Amino acid sequence: MREFYDVTDPEALKSLAIPERVKILELFEDLEPRTAKQIATELGENAARLHYHVKELVRVGLLEQVDTRVKGSIVEKYYQPVAKLITVKLQVMIEENAHQLSDVMFTPIRTTEQDLMRTLNHFIASDVDVRKEYKDTFGYNTTEFNLTKEERKEFLSEVSNLIKRYRELKPDENRRKYKFYDILFPYTPPHPSEDADEPFEDID
Repeated sequence: MREFYDVTDPEALKSLAIPERVKILELFEDLEPRTAKQIATELGENAARLHYHVKELVRVGLLEQVDTRVKGSIVEKYYQPVAKLITVKLQVMIEENAHQLSDVMFTPIRTTEQDLMRTLNHFIASDVDVRKEYKDTFGYNTTEFNLTKEERKEFLSEVSNLIKRYRELKPDENRRKYKFYDILFPYTPPHPSEDADEPFEDID
């Protein structure tokens, strides 16, 4: 498995705009090979439908078959992502696939929102003991930075190294599974003209 893979193929970009395929890729955070059936079970999805998405991810080069095991009359195919970190070259995506930009960028946000809402709904509907178990488990942070290009690279490198350090921790009975999502983008302040139609009320 490679360390990094830059997505530039339009077909691969389309896969990153499909929530089911994004969830499949996210499932491999532990870097352990899985069969399509195992992926379907872990995601709680229909096996046949899930297998179609696995085959499409293989076709566009985001998943690869890494092993085949025979159990009786059954041949099990095991898959892994092509790299530990799959990234999208934003410049290529904008220049060649601008119409896909919104879907590709926002699909991970939408799937993360779905996962968060499912957790929150479970928390709300749970009894007191389960709510105690959730204590000190949520983290939330949003801020703005003023960075040079070099500072930006340094910041992203430090964050990537920190994430890699914790991703290497193996699951056990003392560890709860967490989902983490971060996004860094150049901030464009709203132009005053965007608020031109809003009524002004002098309350002094």
